[in-house]
Amino acid sequence: MERGAFPAAIIYARKDRLHRPAHVATKTFQALRIFVNDELNELHAGLCTARSALKPGGRLCVITFHSLEDRLVKHFLQGHDLSNLDQYHFSQNKRGSRKEKLVDENRECNKSAHWFPVQRKVVTPEIDDVRENPRGRSAKLRIALRR
Repeated sequence: MERGAFPAAIIYARKDRLHRPAHVATKTFQALRIFVNDELNELHAGLCTARSALKPGGRLCVITFHSLEDRLVKHFLQGHDLSNLDQYHFSQNKRGSRKEKLVDENRECNKSAHWFPVQRKVVTPEIDDVRENPRGRSAKLRIALRR
C-alpha cells in the first residue's frame, strides 16, 4: 500500500530504540515543534525563575525528553552562563579548543554554581517502566538543591 510518493516500507523503515517502526518525518516535526514553540528559551526562562524563587535548600526536579533539553538543564545546574543559548547547539570541537573551553567553563562553574546535585548521575526509566509506558523511554530526571 502506497501513501503519497513513497511506499509504506520506506516511510517506516526507520526504527526507534525499541526496534519499532518509526515514521521518517518524526525527528523533522520534533525539530519544527521545538523551534516554533521556542522550547529551549522557555525552558531556560523557567530554570532562571526557579533559581530566583527557590530558597536555599529548595529542591529542583527537572524531567527532560530529548538531548537538547537535557544538555541545557545539565549546564544550567553546573552553573554555566546560558545567556547565549546558540552556543550549546553546536559541538565544542567546532567552537575552538575543547581543552581551553573546559578550563574556562570549570572556572566559571566553581564561581557561580547555585546548585548542589542530589544525585551525580541522571535518573532514567528502567526496562519495566519503558514496557509499561513506551513514551517515557527517553525521559531523564535531574535533581538539585539550591545553595
